[in-house]
Amino acid sequence: MSEEKKRRPRRTKANLIECINNATEELIRKDGFSKILVTDIIKRAKIEPVVFYNRYNNLETFLSEFVKNYDYWFSDVLKNLKHPIMSKEGMTEIFQQLLLELNKDSIMLELLRWEVANGNSTTTRTAMLREIHIMPLVKDFEERFHDKDIAALTALIIGGLYYLSLHKDRSSFSGIDINTENGMSRIQKAVEYFTDKIYEDNKLEEERKLMAVRLKEEGVSDEVILKCIWGK
Repeated sequence: MSEEKKRRPRRTKANLIECINNATEELIRKDGFSKILVTDIIKRAKIEPVVFYNRYNNLETFLSEFVKNYDYWFSDVLKNLKHPIMSKEGMTEIFQQLLLELNKDSIMLELLRWEVANGNSTTTRTAMLREIHIMPLVKDFEERFHDKDIAALTALIIGGLYYLSLHKDRSSFSGIDINTENGMSRIQKAVEYFTDKIYEDNKLEEERKLMAVRLKEEGVSDEVILKCIWGK
């Protein structure tokens, strides 16, 4: 037995899992998910192959477990919100925090990149689980903004933030480079403008409805109400 093996301290199960996960994180940040190999994980974690295979049948099984720790940006963002979720400020904060999380050299961003490039059981499952986790909040916003297709509107924003983040190391987009402080600030302000418009339009619609009810109570005809309030 080599001197290195004699001196190597015995690690607990928790220590070994932490070493494996840390090694995998480092490799993913360096080369992404698609280039991950079990041999590289073993080498970087400084473990014997049997240690890895005693816990995971293969790389797919391991990655399926691994991504569960990194795919719930949504839950983390909600837990740390400074404003009520259903408020204008809350919606703005959700989008802005998503953008910041994706651009912190995140495993989540690499997971999105992997999903786009590779269709397999793990990427399909993570995409579907993300959808399941976000839908309850979408439903809450749909009830709040029942006159708007809020699901489509938020899909455009989230999809746009995903693409900007995935695209950031290739080139600027519409002249905006989110790798710079100025570029990031411009996108955050655009998100704020977007949510302002959603809430302002909703408030205006509610005021129009209230005005229509009051005019109706005063005996104004439906024809006049439609023409004066909605321009029909």
